[in-house]
Amino acid sequence: MKDSSFIRGAVPMTKEEIRSVSLAKLQLRSAQNFLDVGTGTGSIAIEAAYTYPQLEVTTLDSNPDALELLKQNQAKFELSNVKGILAKAPVVLDQQFDAIFIGGSGGNLTDILEWSFRLLTDKGRLVLNFILLENALAAIQWLEEQEYFFQAVQLQVGQYTKLGKGHYYKPQNPVIIIETGKGE
Repeated sequence: MKDSSFIRGAVPMTKEEIRSVSLAKLQLRSAQNFLDVGTGTGSIAIEAAYTYPQLEVTTLDSNPDALELLKQNQAKFELSNVKGILAKAPVVLDQQFDAIFIGGSGGNLTDILEWSFRLLTDKGRLVLNFILLENALAAIQWLEEQEYFFQAVQLQVGQYTKLGKGHYYKPQNPVIIIETGKGE
């Protein structure tokens, strides 16, 4: 989905190219339950729910503005398989998930990682996005200590843009994507 398809506000949004790679790494084709932590605009949750109508999508965000944008985008795309929860992870949830996406940790990264692995099904997938190197390194260190298999990539995207009489690629923030899960 194009970024321009989404209703935007003052909350963060996972951009199109990063979203595409993150969703691919989540492997949602046969998933039934998906959790989006730190949903922001809801772009990950909305695209997942739209692409996989069988998928039940749960989102968490501690910002009421984020959940309002999620609701607006859910209505725009006429999706009934998305539910938003106003909360800061980790919270008690009474189900397990085939895939979890973490777009923000709010400073509780270790607690969120432990909580996420408890919520994952036996072959569940976990994908995390970071713009801060320190947070990505903290996640990598925790995964190594727990002896979980993972892969980490950094993506740098630039948009072709006119500048005076010439053109250049206007850079977006580089994003580190970590892919892990159970059963690896």
